[in-house]
Amino acid sequence: MIEINARSMNILFYQAECGDAARIRFTGNDNKPHNIFIDSGFNRTFRHILDKEIIAIKKFDEIIDFWIISHIHDDHIGGVLSYIQSMRDGELPNLVNSWLYNPPKIDFVDSSSLEQFSISEAKSIRQGSILCQYLRSIGTSINEPITNALNPFDLYGMKITILSPSSKSLDALSEKYTLKTLPIEKIKISDATSICQNDYHIPIESFDLTFWEEDNSIENGSSIAILTELNNRKILWLADSFPSIVASKLKQLGFSKKKPLTCDWIKISHHGSAGNINDELLEIVKCDNFLLSTNGENKHCLPNKECIARIIRNKNRKKSAVINLYFTYDNPTLRNIFKSDGNEVFDKYNFKVFYNNSKKLEIEI
Repeated sequence: MIEINARSMNILFYQAECGDAARIRFTGNDNKPHNIFIDSGFNRTFRHILDKEIIAIKKFDEIIDFWIISHIHDDHIGGVLSYIQSMRDGELPNLVNSWLYNPPKIDFVDSSSLEQFSISEAKSIRQGSILCQYLRSIGTSINEPITNALNPFDLYGMKITILSPSSKSLDALSEKYTLKTLPIEKIKISDATSICQNDYHIPIESFDLTFWEEDNSIENGSSIAILTELNNRKILWLADSFPSIVASKLKQLGFSKKKPLTCDWIKISHHGSAGNINDELLEIVKCDNFLLSTNGENKHCLPNKECIARIIRNKNRKKSAVINLYFTYDNPTLRNIFKSDGNEVFDKYNFKVFYNNSKKLEIEI
């Protein structure tokens, strides 16, 4: 278990393939350790690493103050469903004090009735319903929408600001999953805008960044993205959110190109998809450290190198500042991303790349 002191905060990014699973551990203003989990990867992510982390938390008599499930895609919600099953089987205790989660508008459906559908699109629908029913069974209210219209809240000295979803994007999710208007077998879990073949053969300097098309997945648009602040340390947790929604909220908070938000870390949206980061967001957020939660081996070929090129070639970045890119994995696919550029690209654009070959990447801030 990581030792922390009154001024430190530890960030843990867990290997979740092309999924998200992370944890914040910090000392609060009550001089006690606190834990926030953000997403949970796939079902198999639980046995890969999360169950052991929960056992360690229990061993040290700690709890999970908040578990944030950003949206219903299985690479974010799957692991926590395995935890729920483990609790039902008596293997692990319930350590979660509070949840942040927006269920799709199907909570009145018995999840067992969804088993009859063999289509892959029903998977996230069923998972969303299972979590919804579990939260109801333990008396957790899930009626209040979690949107960026809410005021920031404080967790033992940590300020948490909701940046996404907007009320409009969450309404779009509810409308899609209103079974009164659409038979469940016709509901499609939309995928984000991405290319079918990786773009690693294209040099960084060759991308035409004047063109950009935003992700159009309704589920991704419903993602809970947050800004955490503690001891003047700021981290953007972007889940799979739309940059237009996050940028709009940051502007409402008073940030701009002339007055950017300075962050210590950014967890890049949607595993480095080109459709989930744009120049508008990059010009109002100043950051040197970017985390890509992906193994590079997935059907969407994420991360897109175009996403990385947009960060590296950002006109508003301070050229003397080194950009640090961190991957949650280390494998030949990820190391091949910059092969077409040659080693000189790192000096030319002043950036470094760090790979992780353990189950979790631990960062003390």
